[in-house]
Amino acid sequence: MTEQLTRPWRHLRCSCDLDNVARLHERLREALQAVATAYWDATGEELVVTSAWRSLRHCAALMAGFSREQLEGMYCRNGYPDYIRELVATRERQGGALSEEDAYRILCQRQEGYISRHLTGGAVDIARPGRDLPFLLALLAQHGFQTLDEEVFGLSCIHASHHDVPTAIVRE
Repeated sequence: MTEQLTRPWRHLRCSCDLDNVARLHERLREALQAVATAYWDATGEELVVTSAWRSLRHCAALMAGFSREQLEGMYCRNGYPDYIRELVATRERQGGALSEEDAYRILCQRQEGYISRHLTGGAVDIARPGRDLPFLLALLAQHGFQTLDEEVFGLSCIHASHHDVPTAIVRE
C-alpha cells in the first residue's frame, strides 16, 4: 500500500515505512522535495520512495538475499570491501545459502566500509518513473544526488544518495 507523505512533502508517495522516511537527513529531504516538485511540474508524475533510512539489520537481511552479482555490482563500485568478500565466502561455504543472521554478524564485524548511505539517512530508493527517467536522473544530479539505476541488478529502482550527507561506519 502506498501512503501519501505528510506535509511539507509534495508530489511524493512512499511505499516504505514512514518512520524510516522521517529519519532521512534534512539535506536529503530538502533536495528530494525540490526534485519531486520539478519532476511533477514537468511531467505531472509523483515520485515514489520505496526505501529510505535502514538499520544495519535491515541491510543485512537485504544483502543475505542478493546474489553474488548483485552484491558485487552494488557494493564494489569503489573496490572490493572485506565484508563483501566474507559474505560471498560464507555463502559458498554453506552451499549457496546465507542467513540474515550470518550477514548481520559479518556486517557488525567488518574491518572497513560504511556499506550504505541508507544507514545515515543519506539515501533513498525511488521507483523507476513511468515517464521520463533521463530527466529524473538529471534533476537528481542537479540537486546533489549520485544515482545508480539498480534495474541492471534486477531491482526496479533508482538508488539516490546525497553528496552533502556525511558517511559513517555503523556497527549497531
